Amino acid sequence: MCATLLAVVILQPLGANARGDKLQEAIAAFEQRGFVIRREHPRCAEPQLFGLYVRGRREVVVCPRGNQLETLLHEGWHAVQSLCLRGTPLLGSDALLHQLGRRDRRELQLLYRPDQWPREAEARLMAREPLDRYLQTLDRSCTAAAPAAPKAN
Repeated sequence: MCATLLAVVILQPLGANARGDKLQEAIAAFEQRGFVIRREHPRCAEPQLFGLYVRGRREVVVCPRGNQLETLLHEGWHAVQSLCLRGTPLLGSDALLHQLGRRDRRELQLLYRPDQWPREAEARLMAREPLDRYLQTLDRSCTAAAPAAPKAN
């Protein structure tokens, strides 16, 4: 019994630290790609807000609550959708809706207009991808959308 309690006490901080390390890794990856990640914002006072993408800018806010890594990846994907994919979802609507669980589909119906579902569904799914796969998809999406550099005369 004591050994079990000791293991729980020892392993709990490691799990929290591992999540914190992944969050820091993700923040660093976004910053390397020119994004600004804010941990404070006046809208974080809203009790139901976990984060937001600042439209038209490479800026993501992650409020100090909930699963901050998932929030960063979710809101970061909205930035990719807007800035790189120009509002066109990467995945088709049917594929997106079939990959979502019942709870996610229900929330989409309750909280978003039908024309917003594909973008929101895609952001939810992308936020659950392993970080390395997420970053590869981000890089492919943003590189393909980057405007061509002007040619030197």
